[in-house]
Amino acid sequence: MTQNSSAGSADNRHRVIPLVEQHEFFQQMLRRSPVSRRGVLRGSVSAAGASFLVGGSLVGSASASASASSSADDLTTTGTIAGGFVVNGRHLSFGPDPKRQMRVAGQLFDLNTYNAVPSGIKVEVEYGYEAGAYGHTVAAEIRQLVTHVPVWNGVPTGPVTASLTDLLRADQFYVHALIDCLEPGRTYHYRFVYTKHGERGHTPDATFTTAPDGRRFLSPFTFTAYGDQGITGAPGTGRTLDDAPSLQPEPSSHITDDYYNPSDPDYFDPASTTAPTDISPVAALVTQITRVRNPVNHTPSRFTLLAGDMCYANPSGNAQPIINPAGPGGNQPGDSNTPVPPPNSGGWDDYDPYVWTSYLTTIEPSSASIPWMFNTGNHDVELFTTSLDADAATVDAYGRLGYGGHASRIDMPANGPRSCPSVYSFTYGNVGVVSADANELSWEIQGLLGYSAGEQASWLRRRLGEFRHDPAIDFIVVFFHHCAFSTCDGHSSDGGVRKVLAPLLSEFEVDLAVQGHNHIYERSNPIKYDAATNTGSSSVQATSKSAHEAATVRPQTDGTTYITVGSGGRPRYSWSGAVETDRNFLTGVDTGAPGNGTTVTADPATSQGPSAAQLDFTREYETVDWSQARYSDYAFIALDVVPAAPDGTATMTVRAINEQGVEFDRVVFKRDVRGRGPYSL
Repeated sequence: MTQNSSAGSADNRHRVIPLVEQHEFFQQMLRRSPVSRRGVLRGSVSAAGASFLVGGSLVGSASASASASSSADDLTTTGTIAGGFVVNGRHLSFGPDPKRQMRVAGQLFDLNTYNAVPSGIKVEVEYGYEAGAYGHTVAAEIRQLVTHVPVWNGVPTGPVTASLTDLLRADQFYVHALIDCLEPGRTYHYRFVYTKHGERGHTPDATFTTAPDGRRFLSPFTFTAYGDQGITGAPGTGRTLDDAPSLQPEPSSHITDDYYNPSDPDYFDPASTTAPTDISPVAALVTQITRVRNPVNHTPSRFTLLAGDMCYANPSGNAQPIINPAGPGGNQPGDSNTPVPPPNSGGWDDYDPYVWTSYLTTIEPSSASIPWMFNTGNHDVELFTTSLDADAATVDAYGRLGYGGHASRIDMPANGPRSCPSVYSFTYGNVGVVSADANELSWEIQGLLGYSAGEQASWLRRRLGEFRHDPAIDFIVVFFHHCAFSTCDGHSSDGGVRKVLAPLLSEFEVDLAVQGHNHIYERSNPIKYDAATNTGSSSVQATSKSAHEAATVRPQTDGTTYITVGSGGRPRYSWSGAVETDRNFLTGVDTGAPGNGTTVTADPATSQGPSAAQLDFTREYETVDWSQARYSDYAFIALDVVPAAPDGTATMTVRAINEQGVEFDRVVFKRDVRGRGPYSL
């Protein structure tokens, strides 16, 4: 839309604001409502939203359509309230030493006034070997996240007017505690306890288990991974918790969660009189993760890797400042930043921080019991600047990279390079795990390109070298967002990510790279990287015919396998090749049907087929021979690790599992560890 400077209505409440005055108008709005870390504005969440937030995890019997006020009574069934406040959305993460440290976190908010300041409230974590007799207490830190920016309110059909602007006031509070000096390989009970004005509330009891102590007492274990999750579907009828009216991403961003169709096994027809038990792939996958068990000792998943794009509170995903002062359709900084809101949208711009509350509630059935280790994707960049009309407190809270919101909400080990908040590593048993920030390397989306000035790459080289030369580490898993190798038509591959990461993964014999970004599942053959052309080729055909005829890969000689598993719940992508189809043992890999092979052909003349994003924003089309397994639906992976057997071989089996809990791909990684001595089973 083109702005103009016409006078508009004589009524000042509807005065058209000329472009030259818009910036000052917004700044006046901010000055009239100052925000500081000591004195913050209060707002309220809708009753429907509040009941969803409560009902999602704390209230087993609460109706999704209950009011916020009546939800307080319902909460007493599984949790209690103090001064109107609750802690919800609990999520764990490993501390710097997963054997002896665990970080516990959640969101603290008032049921009746979401943005209420928790003054005079004390939050602690009780923990110990038994529920109800914890024996140990640690104080929790309360972190405040200020989000205070102008937004478009309504549907402007002409130049922006004063009556069509509003302020997004979100002041969110997150509680965090580091539990230290724990015993390796031990299960603990814990709960949050919060007191205010003599009232004492607490969350339900939950458990966590620390990592095992290196080579001693190491038993088989399982962990899980996927990316591009999002939250439960579009604002709904309230007939089920999954269909609850809730806080959703702004549909004006042209991204919608309401993308189900009758081909989905869990499709929900709104006209039906029978409510389904689950209509959301997001919730379904979280449920399936809670059901995962190690095939040998039947223990649950020990942690989850989330390969970026967590909840899509920022649906634009362009790694640019979020607010556009040029208005709907304006060109500062880009014409995609502020699309015209639809009728009755509530007036949100591209960024909705309340979506994080729904997200943490959605994952809580798993994240309250096992650590969720997060990686940053392009939709996780939440960037504001004062020149684009956010106030100074908001700009300070979110930081120069747009990662400051994550520092308030979630915990990461913080043991990576100083300039890279989401780059880190940890060890669990005989597996070394590394989180790499592909936002800093991406040629497709360049908003954060090169922000560390090479510090990330240098650190990755050192850390991968340390892992590979550590006799206690058998397998190395690196997870990141943008794909180094993928044939999906959504984003395909990223030449910048590939150029930095592929040679490092090859040099240090990294067993597995877990990628997100493309909303599909795709497993490559082990790839031999060619630095001269920045391409890769298959070393072996790792074909999986069934769960009993799994593919076998020996990374020491075969190379690195890349699995794209951005299939956590967002709209599904398709394949870039003209005749490519899904390829896995559910669809049949030996049918001989066109497009059912590992070679995917590109045609640069027609811009079809696999491609890699280039630094100049062009795409290099490439015919590839490594697309071994493909699945264009919702899925995650479970990784079953078995320490070295008497023959000196350690294994890590990757099982791909869909939202119905059905396995459709399997590959076994084998490492010869003779000479190191066997692990204790």
